[in-house]
Amino acid sequence: MKKHRVWAEVSLERLIANLEAVKKALKPDVKVLVVVKADAYGHGAVPIARTCLENGAAMVGVGDSTEAIHLREAGILAPVLVLGALIEEEIGWVVSYNIIPTLHSNYMVDLVNEEARRQNVRLPVHIDVDTGMTRLGVSPARTLELVRRIRLSSNLELTGIGTHLSSAYTGDGAFVQQQCNAFDHVLAELERIDVRVPCCHVANSGALMRIASSKFNMVRPGTAIYGIDPGTLKQNNLNVIPILSLKTQICYLRGVKPGTPVGYNRTFVSRRGTRIATLPVGYNDGYPYLLSNKARVLVRGQFAPVVGTVTMDYLTVDVGHIPEVGVGDEVVLIGSQGDKEISVIDLARLIGTISYEITCGIGKRVRRVYV
Repeated sequence: MKKHRVWAEVSLERLIANLEAVKKALKPDVKVLVVVKADAYGHGAVPIARTCLENGAAMVGVGDSTEAIHLREAGILAPVLVLGALIEEEIGWVVSYNIIPTLHSNYMVDLVNEEARRQNVRLPVHIDVDTGMTRLGVSPARTLELVRRIRLSSNLELTGIGTHLSSAYTGDGAFVQQQCNAFDHVLAELERIDVRVPCCHVANSGALMRIASSKFNMVRPGTAIYGIDPGTLKQNNLNVIPILSLKTQICYLRGVKPGTPVGYNRTFVSRRGTRIATLPVGYNDGYPYLLSNKARVLVRGQFAPVVGTVTMDYLTVDVGHIPEVGVGDEVVLIGSQGDKEISVIDLARLIGTISYEITCGIGKRVRRVYV
């Protein structure tokens, strides 16, 4: 029997190789911010952040202040940028933990500056310019006003400016260029008033190989670092390797006769005599319910179809065609076994979602094992 019911193996060696591949594809002066929000897309934020920072990443980015505090309390002292918005109740913690916030409004600038003044610190901040995402960010027309507000704030220092591309993964190059042009215009306006922000960042993983402007001296890859190609990397000669495998083991095995229903609502009925293996993993562990009767797993190097419904704690697979299968056999849900592979992209396509929604959904009781 294996040590865990269900576990995710994360290859730090592959992680480093992916980071090196990204760095090699960039100009030497371009820095890398590795996005580790959502627990590093389900891979584990602390070991991922620590490994990347030790291997050339300049900083890491998170979704909210609680994720940033988690990294600080784990001993990570490098710059941590909150890519999303702050709420008022978080400001004190952000300042005391020396976390870099992204600011979007004069109102928040004033609140953060007052708290930094109260704690007697000078806090670095970034701003986000909304060039077409229409979610967060200051409009291009009001960016200069926000920059002036920050420069007049006694305890804030503007160290970065960025924008968020809405269509980098879809191949909509025209709109990507439109957003970049709008951001270029903002930077030109800032230069006109003699403001040069040290760090400018635009490109996410989908745009890593598509934005060549030297004004953008930092990139923000997420999926590329985790080896998930959004569809724009390999075609531009940037090869990355998936770093995560999701595994479990057979915990129960039984033979069934033809016509036997399996699982809730009898969504699968066996057409032949076969063997059904029960796996101790379900949608609470991040294996989506929508994969019921659609996905397949790997057992002893062979594909085995998921039959019946994926439940909260268990799923069932048909292993009647696999000789000598037994309780305790390792089962691969995502990853490779022998010469066969199941990618997270394969699973995502089956249910019409994006690959990193699946990795982000890997549950807390799934043990992460770093290889």
